[in-house]
Amino acid sequence: MACREDNGGMQHSIPLILSSAVMLNFGACNDDGKFHPEFFAFQTGFANATKNDPAYLADMVQTAGFDGVELMGLGRVDAFLPELAKRNLKLHALYLKLDLDSKQPYDANLKQVLTKHKGQIHYLWFHVHSGKHPRSDPAGDERCVQVLRELSDFARPLNVRIGIYMHVGLWAERFSDGVRIARKVKRDNVGAVFNLCHYLRTVGPDNLEQELTGAFPHVMLVSINGADDGDTTRMGWNRLIQPLGDGTFDVARVLKVLRTMNYDGPVGLQGFAVPQKPEEFFPASVKAWNKYIRNINNRP
Repeated sequence: MACREDNGGMQHSIPLILSSAVMLNFGACNDDGKFHPEFFAFQTGFANATKNDPAYLADMVQTAGFDGVELMGLGRVDAFLPELAKRNLKLHALYLKLDLDSKQPYDANLKQVLTKHKGQIHYLWFHVHSGKHPRSDPAGDERCVQVLRELSDFARPLNVRIGIYMHVGLWAERFSDGVRIARKVKRDNVGAVFNLCHYLRTVGPDNLEQELTGAFPHVMLVSINGADDGDTTRMGWNRLIQPLGDGTFDVARVLKVLRTMNYDGPVGLQGFAVPQKPEEFFPASVKAWNKYIRNINNRP
């Protein structure tokens, strides 16, 4: 992912119209009204696991304390879903490619997979490519909006939501790109993904609260991880993607905005190229997550 792509590249990083309505999301507040989003693990974090079979990985995720996982592509969905279901875990998201230049811009099997597993897949987040349009070029918006509206119409009856996944080096590179496109799509099941490591790499931390707050109600998904603070646009992924709780950047800055804005979707843990084994850094990251949440809920 920063980090990741499905095409082998290095970076492996209802038509309901919105007026001023709130985006459709779920799951971040307990019955007592406290902020506690569901927390899921990226597949990128599995890279150094002792075993790679779905049963082992699902056990590892459950033991660490996550609520579910994200998978890259469609290839492992059938194998993972039964193992997740046995452990009351969710398949929160599928990470998929959207190519604006292609006649078939997304995996041709996607609709079949979503229909087959109705109710078991909750989000799709698309990393958006174009060779025709430069990074962040609004000239690609019309095509992107067209594709996302078509996907929105199909996904709505299946209760699937769609995120525009910001990714360094791709056409939809910046968080502001996803927000701009989501505003044009005007569907409540399509929004922008806030991805902390890519955000820090593209624009830096100084205006994070202002930009994230201003993006609502178009924030669909969020990912976090430990990172260093400072001149982050010049940092490598080894500093921008660390286990949660490590690094000098205060991740609570993101979570406080989410609580203030009543964000009620899940939050994912980015794990690309973290050198530790997930058997080690997953539990440590969940422990840090729980500490962040306790502190936010106990603030004056």
